[in-house]
Amino acid sequence: MELIGILCIKRSVDLEKHGIEHIDEKQRHGIPFNMFTLWFGANLTIADYALGSLFFGLPLSSIIIAIVIGNVLGGLLLGLMASMGPTFGYPQMMISRVITGRRGNAPFALANWISTVGWFTVNIILGAYALQLAFGLPFYAAAILIIFVDMILAVYGHDIIHLFEKIMSVVLAVMFTVVTIIAYSKMEIQLPIYQASATFDLYFWALVVAAVFSYLMSWSPYASDYSRYMPKGTSKLKIIAYTTVGGAVASAWLEIIGFLVFLGANNHSLNPIEALASVSGRLSVFALLAVVLGAIAADALNLYTNSLSALVLYRKAGRVKTVLLAGVVGFLLAMIGSVNFGAFYQNFLLTLDYWITPWIGVMVGAFFIKGIRSGVESSASVVKSGIVSYVVGLLVSVPFMNLSSYGINFVGPLATLLQGADVSYFIAFAGALIAYVLVTPKQSHSASPG
Repeated sequence: MELIGILCIKRSVDLEKHGIEHIDEKQRHGIPFNMFTLWFGANLTIADYALGSLFFGLPLSSIIIAIVIGNVLGGLLLGLMASMGPTFGYPQMMISRVITGRRGNAPFALANWISTVGWFTVNIILGAYALQLAFGLPFYAAAILIIFVDMILAVYGHDIIHLFEKIMSVVLAVMFTVVTIIAYSKMEIQLPIYQASATFDLYFWALVVAAVFSYLMSWSPYASDYSRYMPKGTSKLKIIAYTTVGGAVASAWLEIIGFLVFLGANNHSLNPIEALASVSGRLSVFALLAVVLGAIAADALNLYTNSLSALVLYRKAGRVKTVLLAGVVGFLLAMIGSVNFGAFYQNFLLTLDYWITPWIGVMVGAFFIKGIRSGVESSASVVKSGIVSYVVGLLVSVPFMNLSSYGINFVGPLATLLQGADVSYFIAFAGALIAYVLVTPKQSHSASPG
């Protein structure tokens, strides 16, 4: 709380006046490097750390390869989406209206609202566990504290979030460097034993790639929310590069830490937070505090973007009210989801792939190939080319799906040929992109507000 107050006074940060409205060129500010600090700080987070504990069983080399592949691909999609912000001057879900229409966009805005609440909940659960272990707070009290801090950040909005993430990118980097050293020292004895028993399994390896890719890629519907204030002529290539590197490096680092901690703890009955406390020993409060700050850093973005998605659905609501609504919903879900977090987290991650990747495919095809640069406020009620292309992307990916991890007895014929590996998210992206390019005539738009 004191940190937020100091930030606001030092930089004279006022409450953000904009919601989902267009940002006029006179109000534009920021540089591409801000995308690095934002996505680096937001991804030095507890959810990435917890994800690493789910990789147990694969050889270390296979885990590292999966982490690299998943994060590079996920980070690239995030970067491509972030580069649209300066051109349009709108949040990502408003830009989506150009491609799918005002009413056609409603299901995507709703899906993003659900996703952001889900991620908000994931971080509340893990952050509250960490506070509970570090300071003995009841789970509900720890959850309320995290939510309260993030609500203040989300209400103040865009500029204070960028400033907060810039500071966290440094603070958390230092803290997690210490955690890395601790984790490495604890796992050295266990690694040879683990490597001797670890075996490569294509289905499990593909599941790891999916989870890693899903985490970073799932920020894509947020991306332009944090780049839309930049001047219109800002280099797209720099935005893509800084966003990709910031997100991918931070995510990969924390996922590796999560695996090393779980290995070093040598106790499979511990959850990721308990394992961290066990491995850290006398420095457990320090390590757990890093986890809490990481949760707050990530949830500042989750809550802010959630409020914007709600405004896309109902413009008259007002950003403060939508922030309050998400805070209450997130708290209730955290109290429920904390009972069986492992299953909740894995299934939530993988579910995100199915709706987001074909939507990204359509968006990338429209912006980078068809040259669509305007039309947010003047879009039709439903843009058939965008909707049809999205559906095509989903349908062609069905044979590549493996839904057994959800308890559903369906393994697509092509997934079966791949030994159960589910690569449907990549197929959905490519299918939707190709479909959009084929069904939509090339357009040339200026970068005007509407």
